[in-house]
Amino acid sequence: MYSGTRHVAEQLGLRSAVACVDGCHVVEAQTHQSLLSAPLPALARAALHTILSETNLAVFAFSGDAIIYDRRGHLFVEYLTTWSTQMNRVADVFAPTSWEQFEELTALVIIGSQANTGAVVAKLQATCNELVQLAQFPLLRGHLANNWVVLIRCAGVNKGTAVTWMAERIGVPLSDVIAVGDWLNDIPMFGVAGRSFVMGQSPPEVKAAATHELKATVHTGGGIAEAAERSGLL
Repeated sequence: MYSGTRHVAEQLGLRSAVACVDGCHVVEAQTHQSLLSAPLPALARAALHTILSETNLAVFAFSGDAIIYDRRGHLFVEYLTTWSTQMNRVADVFAPTSWEQFEELTALVIIGSQANTGAVVAKLQATCNELVQLAQFPLLRGHLANNWVVLIRCAGVNKGTAVTWMAERIGVPLSDVIAVGDWLNDIPMFGVAGRSFVMGQSPPEVKAAATHELKATVHTGGGIAEAAERSGLL
């Protein structure tokens, strides 16, 4: 989210657009104004409320530039702060005073056992599969490692659509765009960028989608610098 990215943009002196939430929200760093938003459709919101309110899963709502959660998400707050530093706890995420007031609901994150999250994914695929896109992956973090995460966003929006929109906005051909990434959600961005650099620790399918592989890893750092050097920007 922009609230989790803003400090980096300010440190680097960026003044251009910043794409967040896998392309669902684009913000201008200079003014902090929203330029583009792709919230979850109303029909999907209704289905999500019906399905998720019947579970005891931890649910985090990405609303505006904050993450809303209740007691069920308490154990996972530290993990969610990687998305945003603005964490707002409410009595019940699904209460009308909360759910109906969500501003620009750009994403939902649900966390629980593989069986329980898998059951929710199956129901969502049966009811609103054309309206949302789902990403399910294990939570590989110490004592939380037995849980699974499901990220729910608007269908048809990703990092690739965001990069395309930003390139058109500033008049740069996609062939001149250089992308750096390390995970599955970076694949759509690799698909539109002229050159793409994948971090050394990335999964095989992500490496296969990039045009170049970096020596740098998340452990060594320096991936952006290496990509810039190899692209002739430094």
